[in-house]
Amino acid sequence: MCADTTQSLLNATAIDVEYGKQTVLSGIDVCLEKGTTLGLLGLNGAGKSTLLKVLAGVCPPSSGTVNIAGADLNTEPMAARLSLGFAPDRPPVHSEFTVTEFLTYAAELRRVHKKQLSAAVSSVIERCGLGEHRHRIIANLSHGYQQRINLAQALVHKPKVLLLDEPTNGLDPLQLMEMRSLITRIGENHATIFSSHLLTEVEASCNQVMLINDGKKLLDLPIDQISNKGGATFEVVLHQAALQTDLQDLPGVLSVCSVDPLHWLVTTNDSPQSGNPASIGEALIARGLQLLEVNPVKNHLERVFNQLSADSTAIGDTQ
Repeated sequence: MCADTTQSLLNATAIDVEYGKQTVLSGIDVCLEKGTTLGLLGLNGAGKSTLLKVLAGVCPPSSGTVNIAGADLNTEPMAARLSLGFAPDRPPVHSEFTVTEFLTYAAELRRVHKKQLSAAVSSVIERCGLGEHRHRIIANLSHGYQQRINLAQALVHKPKVLLLDEPTNGLDPLQLMEMRSLITRIGENHATIFSSHLLTEVEASCNQVMLINDGKKLLDLPIDQISNKGGATFEVVLHQAALQTDLQDLPGVLSVCSVDPLHWLVTTNDSPQSGNPASIGEALIARGLQLLEVNPVKNHLERVFNQLSADSTAIGDTQ
């Protein structure tokens, strides 16, 4: 989400991915500015990794455009790729190399000038907390340090855009805290996407959240608005199906999220006129909608995510 797309470092529009008759991504838009860390949240199989691969130029979309730091990924692929760093879910490390050898190799692949190689590698080693292990064989390091090396190879050429696919997977609690801190610091100077299926990780490390399910975007909002710091959120249950516009135009409404056509999450400003269940209910009835209930919600991202998890489990139980 960008206030001004001309200032964006990453701008992807109407991304569709189809494999045969299967639609994996449908109509996804992503726009990020410097300093934005977007938490890409969804259940396993929601399409998170596919979206990151599209943005990284690994998987071409069936339709749509991707622009990285002013370069079109389709018409200017090299310029676009040199402006981004990608840390996939499976670290692309050569386990027989030392840390320094591998990161030097990664820097050469990203066309870092020979005169700058040593400084670039030393800088990213210190930045990612690998200084004590720079001369060790990668195969002898823990999974946590291999995740750091994965992050370091994505940063070594000083990209403007950073794509992280499940960077905290398999980490112990201490490693998790260290990685969170590292991602938060890095995010200040980059446009970053952090993919995860863990709600707590996204809330701890990101200032914006995108929730996708079955390849479709359900919401894309600043984290403070989602956690209700910017208003009040209500669960609305209707007797008949409604359109998003039916709720979006209500007085004081900031955002609307559909769990299904009968079940909505509505965030309003916290004014006395709109930030309470009674006013929401009255406005809905005035629109001719048949209301069953309105309930306040502490964290509507958690409610949507839990609902998706429950729906996924129910589907799995019936198969």
